[in-house]
Order: sequence, then C-alpha cells, then structure tokens
Amino acid sequence: MNDPVPPPSEIARHTVRGSVYSVTASAITIGLGLLRTYLMVSLLLPEQVGLAALGLFYVEMSTQVGSLGLNTAFIHKPDAGPADRRTYYTFHLLLGAGVLGAVSLAAPAIAGFYPQFDGLQVVIWLYAGISLLSIANQPQVAFLEKDLRFNRIAVLDVCGALATTVVGPGLAFLGFGVWAILGEFAAGTLARFTLLHFWIRPFRPRLGWDRATAGWFWRYGRSVWMNSNLTFLLGYFDDFWVGTTLGRGPLGIYNKAYEFSRYPRRVVANPVLSVFFPTFAYLQGDRTRLSRAFFRAASLIVRLGGLFALVAVIAAPEVFRLFLPEAWLPMRPVFQLMLAYTFFDPLQLAARRLLLATGRPGEVVRAGWVQLAVFVPAVVAGGRGFGVAGVAVAADLMVLVGVILLFRAASRVVDYSPSALWLWPVVAVMGITVLAVLAAPGMRGLADPWSLALKLTAVPALYAGFLYLVERDQLLTGVRMIRGLLGRVSSGGGEPS
Repeated sequence: MNDPVPPPSEIARHTVRGSVYSVTASAITIGLGLLRTYLMVSLLLPEQVGLAALGLFYVEMSTQVGSLGLNTAFIHKPDAGPADRRTYYTFHLLLGAGVLGAVSLAAPAIAGFYPQFDGLQVVIWLYAGISLLSIANQPQVAFLEKDLRFNRIAVLDVCGALATTVVGPGLAFLGFGVWAILGEFAAGTLARFTLLHFWIRPFRPRLGWDRATAGWFWRYGRSVWMNSNLTFLLGYFDDFWVGTTLGRGPLGIYNKAYEFSRYPRRVVANPVLSVFFPTFAYLQGDRTRLSRAFFRAASLIVRLGGLFALVAVIAAPEVFRLFLPEAWLPMRPVFQLMLAYTFFDPLQLAARRLLLATGRPGEVVRAGWVQLAVFVPAVVAGGRGFGVAGVAVAADLMVLVGVILLFRAASRVVDYSPSALWLWPVVAVMGITVLAVLAAPGMRGLADPWSLALKLTAVPALYAGFLYLVERDQLLTGVRMIRGLLGRVSSGGGEPS
C-alpha cells in the first residue's frame, strides 16, 4: 500500500527532513564516488574509459529519446491516483524496452563507424541489457519523490554507491579493463533494483492502462521530452564529437574532466533540488512561498557551489601531480578551463527544475535550443582548433548562455533579487581566482603537499571570510532559519513560517 501524500501544511517539515536525509546521503555517496573515481582512474587507461563512454552515450541517447518525459510529468501531475501510477508504470516500461531493443539491433552498424573502438558493439549490448533493470527502477524512484519519501531515496543512493565502489575498482584491480566499468554500472543498477522491488517497494508492479491518463502524459510529456533531449545533447554532444573526431584517448581525458567539473552539482545541487523539486511543484499556486523556497535553494547552491569550484580548480595542479598516474595528467588544464562550468552548472539546473516543476517546460526548451545553437558550432570549432581544451571552453560558453536565459524565464515565475543572489559570491570567486593566479609564481618553490595544504586552508578561509563581511546579516538569518526549521522538525511542531 502506498504511503499517503502529505498535506500542504506538512510540506515544509517534509522538505527540511528531506534535506537532512538527502545531504547526509549525498555526503556518503560523494565520498564513495570520489574514492571510486580515483581508484578507477588509477587502474585504467584513458582509452578504456573512452570506449566505455562512447558505448554508454549511444545507450543513454536511446533511453533518453524513449523517455517521453514521463518521470517529470508524473511528479508534476496533481492528485495522481492508483490508475495514474499503473498507467505511468506501463507506459514507461513499454517505451524503455522498445528503444533498448532498437539500439541493440543498431549496435553492429554503430560499431562499423568506429573501427578504432575495438569491442564497441559488445559494450553497447551489455549496457543495453543492464539498462533494462534501470528502466524498471525509474518509476519506483519517481513514486518515492512524488510522496516526498526522501529517507528511502537516501538509503537507495547509499546502497547503490557502496555496490559500485566495491565492484568497479575490484574488477579493475583484477585486470578486467573496460569491463570493470560495465561491472560498476551493473552493480549499482542491480543493487537499486533489488531494494526497490524487494524491500522498499513503493509500488507493487502492476500493469494497467487508462486512456485519458495516457493522453495527459503524452500531452505534457511532449514538451518535457523535447527539453530532456535538448538537455541530453547539451550534456553529451561534446563527448560524442570528441570520441568521433579525436579518438578514444582524448575522449577518456575529456570525459573524466567533465565528470570532475560536475561534482559541485552532485555535492550541492542534486541533494538540494531532489528535495525542492517536488516542493516547487506543490507550491506552484503560491507565488510568495514558491519565491521564498526558490531563493533559499538557489542562494545555498550559489554560495556552496562557488566554494567547491574555487577549491577544485585552484588545488587541481597539486592534486593531479600527487594522486593521478602520468597518463591522466593532460586532464588537468582541461579541468581548470571549466571553472565557469563548474560554478554555473548547478544554478542552471536549479532554474530548469523550477520551470519544469511549475509546468513551464516550453521555457526550458526555448533556452535549450539557443544553447544548442551556440554549443554545437563552438564544440566543432574549438575541437578542431584546440582539441579537448577548445571543447572545454565551449562547455563554459554554453552553460553561461543557459544561466542567463533560464534565470530570465524564472523571474516570470518567482520574485527574487538578482544582486542578493549573485553579486557577492561572483565577486568572491573572481577575486580569489585572480589572487591565486598572482600568487602562483611565489608558490613554485613549495613542495606539492605543502602547497596543497596551503590552498585547502587559504581558499575556504578567504571565501567564507569575505562573504561573512559583506553578507553577515543574511548569513546569520539563514542559519537561524535552518536551526528553527530543524528544531520544529525534531520536536514534531507545526509548519514553519
């Protein structure tokens, strides 16, 4: 039996409780993810990572095309009853199985275009087979999100991260090469499938079909589908182009640089927005409360995202030299060039999720088309002229365009002060970056461990100290608000103001 959806008076308490669960789970999964990524990079070559990345691109492209935006449509749909759930579940499975079958049939032809990618056909087949379980997992997770059951999602994420961290590096250590990457993917998917269908089980799998409900999903999903496909192209066209034109090694280098640059999204934005996305949907009829919720989420993402971006990019030279094999050292300048992407990508996600949750997928689609029109020629030109470094700069340009357009669209849904949200964090990021560049010659005489320790101490201290000086009242108000919310949750009190 499904848990009841909480009434509006309970939304704030569910949101705060969900934030605690989500942030705690995120801290664990991010730690495991960093450990896993480090071990995999230490044990594998860029060429092996590039082969797996290209195979996964084609499988994920097929599932993206066949998703029809049903997950977002279901979460957005008000008062979704048992018939809606069965129809959504059936619709999702049919589409997913169909597109995975199609890409499996196309695998020999795809592999024929890449003679330098030995084993690509088998990689695609294996990814497609594993993804069948992932297709079955996605509706179950959507049911949990719809019902604001964030504690169960947290358990799911931690168990999946544990499975991938054990299996992937273990297989790589045993010398399985590219197959270790597929084993990593399979372990996480199977762990989530087992929990979702035999323990947590938010929905007892039952097929069903209601024509009116399916029609509603189709109508809403068309705009969401276009947006999600545009988002996919914006996220993966660069991988596709690098692999197709530059080969396996450069693709492996770029793929991991891109993965590292998205860690602020995983650390900050995903935990916050996994909680606030359904909250945005519930508050879409109350502009005042929606504005307050969006500003709180975006403000937190801006400030923490700026800190993570600064530390990651400024400390990169020492981290790469101390901890990564020589084969991966060319990744460092590519990663550093993606500072703008590292900072702005989580904010782009926040605005996009707000617009989707409030039933404005068309706004996101229009922004995506503009981004794509900028991104594709920039990737082609940058890749031809400067290799993977040029592609990294193209990614920076794309995300900047997206932030400008999406936040302009968000201003039609919520009220917020752009200067209160952006000004001082951006000044801090730019100022500390300039200081780091000016201080670099004087630090060349320090050994890497000492230089890394100095950066890890000085950068957060400068950033936090500057923000405290210029935003003291706002920061203290935010701390008091969070403490008050947590106190009410722990005491079972009423809805916070």
